[in-house]
Amino acid sequence: MRILIVSFAPLSRRLGAGQLALDLASALRERDHQAVAWALPAPPSTVAWWRHTAWRRRELERHIEREGPFDLVDLPPIALDRNIARLAPSVIRSVQPDWLYFRADWASGERLRGGLLRAAAHFAFELAQQHAPRRGRRLAGRILCLGSVERDWLARHDARVRDKLAAYVVAPSADEQRDLAAIRAERRGRPASGVRFLWIGRWAAHKGTARLVEFLVDRLRDQPADSCTIAGCGSDALPGLPPELLAGGRLQIVPSFSRAELGPLLAEHDAGLFTSVAEGWGLSLNEMLESGLPVYATEAGGVADLRPYFPTGLRPFPPPADDPIDPATDDPEATGYYHRFTWERIAEAYERDLLSASGALERPPEES
Repeated sequence: MRILIVSFAPLSRRLGAGQLALDLASALRERDHQAVAWALPAPPSTVAWWRHTAWRRRELERHIEREGPFDLVDLPPIALDRNIARLAPSVIRSVQPDWLYFRADWASGERLRGGLLRAAAHFAFELAQQHAPRRGRRLAGRILCLGSVERDWLARHDARVRDKLAAYVVAPSADEQRDLAAIRAERRGRPASGVRFLWIGRWAAHKGTARLVEFLVDRLRDQPADSCTIAGCGSDALPGLPPELLAGGRLQIVPSFSRAELGPLLAEHDAGLFTSVAEGWGLSLNEMLESGLPVYATEAGGVADLRPYFPTGLRPFPPPADDPIDPATDDPEATGYYHRFTWERIAEAYERDLLSASGALERPPEES
């Protein structure tokens, strides 16, 4: 089958959505499909910011007409409109819970810092934009949710799309999984002195940055030998972090890192932190757990789906004050993790749930 996998994010392994599109397309090509990942171009500076999404939809429409026909177009919910749905069978594949991100980011109050009038304009625009994912779900032949948590949330909140729902999972690439397994094999026991925590993610309210800072202030005050690295956060983290922790050197900031630098970063720490309020999945969860780190995680993203495969490594956030941070003892091979969380298996499930669904993707339903 000819499959177009559309990404709003650039096709880069440094960006979550772009990385998922690349890995899915590659895995489907291994199964003899003509699958290609394509990133929507950035609008030119002459296009007003509030018209960016509409401009990109038109670019997608032109691309499908120019490069098609396609047997299937796989795209984010915000990108699908009736014109695009008429051009090819369409499946919505989510990479983030748009409404929950919107709610978490505005509830934090951080979006008000640019001034009330500017914030009010952005709030009204973003609230109106929440209609687009809902419309996309109604038009799509099938909806592929990132994880069971999002699938179940949508089933509860939109009865009209329940019969179209399926869930998918994500994983590091095959090469990365081999590297992570090697790191796990080299891990030793409990740290001799002080726990080195690791938090990975961009600095955004829905990532639970407020609860992370609160935890670190208490933990590093009460446990003088402990430390933490915050990685992949860009420069936005610095204004929200206590200066005394940064000055003391117990809180390290790594604004960005390459995929080649991820392995050493994981190997140098004793425990991971995952604090998200809302999350699409959180691929750093897989990476930390596969590397043998115990991870203290909130109930968001892929936590519920990963827990059965990491019964000792995946633990509730925050870690208790008296927790000695015992190492994880999970064997991903023995728990069946690799039988589900590889791109080969993910592509098999994609075929089963979507490509072989007789008649499920033939025509878009009527929008209402």
